[in-house]
Amino acid sequence: MIVPQPCARCGNEIPAERIEALPETMVCVACSKEMGGEFTVVTSAEKTSKEGSLKKNYGGYSARKIRKPIKPKGSE
Repeated sequence: MIVPQPCARCGNEIPAERIEALPETMVCVACSKEMGGEFTVVTSAEKTSKEGSLKKNYGGYSARKIRKPIKPKGSE
């Protein structure tokens, strides 16, 4: 069973369904919409070529999620 937790921004309860879908979430759906999302996703090309080679081979892309700063509602 998933225990509901309070939103880090407004203090309202985050629904268990959201926590189940996004275990790392700290904000409710409404605050996430107002913030424009809780995370920024950064992608970068992964090089498979040898160091110093002029030929650029890219093996794929990697993605990282970076959490946006969460300020309490009303302090913005």
